[in-house]
Amino acid sequence: MLLLTLLSSALLMVVVVTSAQPVKQPNILLIFPDQWRFDWAGSVWNLDALRTPNFDAVVANGTVFTRAYVASPLCAPSRSCLAGGREYDQAGVPSNFGNDYPVQQTTFYKLLRDKAGYHVMTCGKDDLTKKSQPGLNGSYHAEELGFSDYLRSSGKMDVVNSKEPHEPFGAFLQENNLWDVHKAEWHGPDGDCQWKSYVCNKSSPLPDFAYEDNWIARNAMTLLSRKPANKPWYLQVNIAGPHPPFSITQNMSKTVRGREFPTAVDHTTLTHEQQQILRQDYAAEIENIDGWIGELLALVEKSGDMDNTLVCIASDHGEMLGDHDDWGKSQPWQGSASVPFTCMGKKVGVKVGQRITRPVSTMDMAATFLDYAGTEPDTGMTTTTLRPILEGKAMSNREFVSSGLGKWRAVVQYVNNSEIYKLICCNGTCAGQPRNATHSPSPNERVRRMFTFSSSRLGDCSAYPPNMVPQDCRVSLRDEEEMLVGAKPGKNHTTVLLYNLFDDPSELNNLAQDNTYKGVVNRMLPLMPPHTCLVSKI
Repeated sequence: MLLLTLLSSALLMVVVVTSAQPVKQPNILLIFPDQWRFDWAGSVWNLDALRTPNFDAVVANGTVFTRAYVASPLCAPSRSCLAGGREYDQAGVPSNFGNDYPVQQTTFYKLLRDKAGYHVMTCGKDDLTKKSQPGLNGSYHAEELGFSDYLRSSGKMDVVNSKEPHEPFGAFLQENNLWDVHKAEWHGPDGDCQWKSYVCNKSSPLPDFAYEDNWIARNAMTLLSRKPANKPWYLQVNIAGPHPPFSITQNMSKTVRGREFPTAVDHTTLTHEQQQILRQDYAAEIENIDGWIGELLALVEKSGDMDNTLVCIASDHGEMLGDHDDWGKSQPWQGSASVPFTCMGKKVGVKVGQRITRPVSTMDMAATFLDYAGTEPDTGMTTTTLRPILEGKAMSNREFVSSGLGKWRAVVQYVNNSEIYKLICCNGTCAGQPRNATHSPSPNERVRRMFTFSSSRLGDCSAYPPNMVPQDCRVSLRDEEEMLVGAKPGKNHTTVLLYNLFDDPSELNNLAQDNTYKGVVNRMLPLMPPHTCLVSKI
């Protein structure tokens, strides 16, 4: 695994070479892990216990966005918003398993391939065919989505949802006589630990070479090794981690034990020791990914492409990690909806050492990549380029950014250097909302009132303690459309919450209950997508 010392040569030319003009049609590398929360990004948030030298080096040699939001904090909807360059309400994928990405609606991948002439590659968990899954060879809808070459696979939970392998990673495990070993990790005697709890101090039985994140990263290197010469390329590396369960190999476990990490905010359910176990495991996943960031960038440098490559690192959504006694994602809170986001490429034009504190949407990577490729978004796309910000020519590209899922919508708006407001509207009660919010349920009711315990696609979810049910397990397939997408509000019940993220990043002080901020709420309510919030003013 290559760390900062091995990455330094790859970054050296980016630092010292001067460029008179940005290159035309740069290569684009997007490293896109799953469920990486915004403030677990090493040096960006001064989290010294987390060791991410390669991510930090990209930050130092480029531009970092400290308030980056996803268009929807759930795997398939978020990735579909990026692919389609559309907001949640226009992207066509409202939930994880309701439907696949509508291939009749173009993607920015297809525009890069068919209009800009790029060789477009993807590997890992893209979740654009999450309902149907990518198929045993990963080819399902791959060409229609816009990919020239691919090594697609499913995410952690989807891999083991069948008796026999149904997608490439499972097939890889079976070829190496590890399928039954991995199945037993989830469904065997240790299944309650690895799958039914965020706190598990048992290591994965898989050897390092068979760990899914490592396998995906090696596939990325394979794609780079077989790309055609003399053609601009795009590669998206969809790493499965640090999505739970936080199952790590024995070697990964050795690197994190004994370290102390900040504990959850507004939390009542786990002991300090339990919180440290799950945080150490989460850190091990992130640090392993960081090592592969170094490997990938070193390979790009070795191939001679570094000077001509735009590198971006982001995630599809965050992870609550117990904040407000909530777990997983799917909620409007910072831990769920905000992610790390940084880009570098000095010869491409990206400003070095720039820190952007105004809100941005990761969905706008679609327009940004198209901009650098020399083509435009398709009709109906709402994505807006970040290129002027990356090149130091603008501070923002939107008046506000939006996020949403099912029955809630949120907008974040910069006002000045001491006022950055997030307005949340939930038709009904906001699941997992802080205890200070109006209509806030008790901790046990936060899960029991909003979701139904039932058999999920992966076993019996009812074994979870009420306050530790991951979002993925809260909704059965039968109830998903009603509970997540078409959730019916309580009679005359709409929850409106307002937070000033500048001085309240943990969202502990709901300003909507203060008449002083009534004007702010009423000014921001019209920014909500049409027909999504049942109140227009308070």
